[in-house]
Amino acid sequence: MARHHVLCAIVVAAGVFACGAPVSTPAVAPTGAPSTVAGSAAPNRIVATAELTKPPNIQPQLPLPTTVRWAVDKGSPDDPQHRSLLVFFYDGNARGWRIIDPNGDLLFHVPIAGSGIFGPETCVARARRFDEVTTWIALDRPTLELFLERYRTLRGVAEGIPAGEVTLSLSDSGCRG
Repeated sequence: MARHHVLCAIVVAAGVFACGAPVSTPAVAPTGAPSTVAGSAAPNRIVATAELTKPPNIQPQLPLPTTVRWAVDKGSPDDPQHRSLLVFFYDGNARGWRIIDPNGDLLFHVPIAGSGIFGPETCVARARRFDEVTTWIALDRPTLELFLERYRTLRGVAEGIPAGEVTLSLSDSGCRG
């Protein structure tokens, strides 16, 4: 009968181990340091090594933008600061944009906007081409005026997905909302 209990215990332990559940091993120190098993004088060393069971999930590099155009739309009527929207239209993929001056200093950052509701009177609806992605940022009047005065010397740096970047000239779409 005792032999049957030992055999059952071994089968259960093997099943638990095979299913990936942690198995308690009190004779092993959790750091892999030597530990002494009761009744033995020699320390046992267990070294755990990681083994990949499947390849890591790697995000493929998505194409970077090759062009970027801009427009100015009216902001939300509910915005207490009465900001305007600087809208970017671009091809390719980006995690965000940095607008830099000729020295490479950051003027402002344009995150990728979520969805929005834009009527047919807006530049988002009128100026966007079928193959372009759109993002926008609300800018206060002084920042927008600075952009409008200097856009020919400014550059847009698109942050790639998952990595990389490209620096592009900013082209005026001519649209003002």
